[in-house]
Amino acid sequence: MGNAQEWFTNIDVAGRLALVQNKMLFVVWEESFNGSIPVLVNSDAGDTVVIDLANDTSLDSIIKAYFIPVRLPEANYESFINTAEGRGYKYINKLTDNNIKIMDVNGNILNTETSMAVITDFSKLIDTYALNTAFLNNALQNYSQNKSYLTSYLLAEKYMEFAIYAKKDVREEIMDLSTIYLKESAKFVTNTSIENSAAILQKIELTRIAQNLILNRQGKARRQLNRMKVDEIDPMNERLYGFLQFTTHMLRNDIEEAEPWKSKISSLDLRKTEMILAISRL
Repeated sequence: MGNAQEWFTNIDVAGRLALVQNKMLFVVWEESFNGSIPVLVNSDAGDTVVIDLANDTSLDSIIKAYFIPVRLPEANYESFINTAEGRGYKYINKLTDNNIKIMDVNGNILNTETSMAVITDFSKLIDTYALNTAFLNNALQNYSQNKSYLTSYLLAEKYMEFAIYAKKDVREEIMDLSTIYLKESAKFVTNTSIENSAAILQKIELTRIAQNLILNRQGKARRQLNRMKVDEIDPMNERLYGFLQFTTHMLRNDIEEAEPWKSKISSLDLRKTEMILAISRL
């Protein structure tokens, strides 16, 4: 590729720049450039044309305007595969294919939803995944400086909030990123000696239920809550549990059932419930 030098080859360096510029990473395996990376583009004349990113640099300036472009060396393959263990077929398939991967600053893939399209729609890719991550910046910064159960959890929680404000067609994928960090947080807790570990793991479990509420899966969230006994909720998780109870009842329009829980949540929780109710109607 003629101007491959304008693509980063060190994903850690690229991630740091993405953090500064509040962008996602636009990642392609270096071996893909030996073949073709076709994308559909709408021309100025109104036609749809195919441009091969492996051999045509005309779109590089647009890519760089919205993303940090990375030509990922094959030497990184093993570490990425090891990190992706347990994330499921959909994630592994996206990681290993020759197509464009949109990643966050830590190298976790966002665009894991499969498409029947043979060639990537470049305009749609930008419209869907060129996210301004300023909202996440503090949590991303804290995580990059000190990876722990707490910074992982707070980043997961921030991604959940980010999903509430995101477009509907990318909300579930953002939530998948949140889940990656929640699982990492749980792993930190189980693999290290942390005070109140049982309560923290319960909090993570409750947070997974909150994810379902944001994704408009109130039926699943209700079933999950029904499996939990009130007297088994740790005191540190009572507010979160109250928020889940209140929000699930409100989503089901059970105002009478929701009312007793309202006094147990904060004004911030109430605002979050209102946002979840709003997106559930879209």
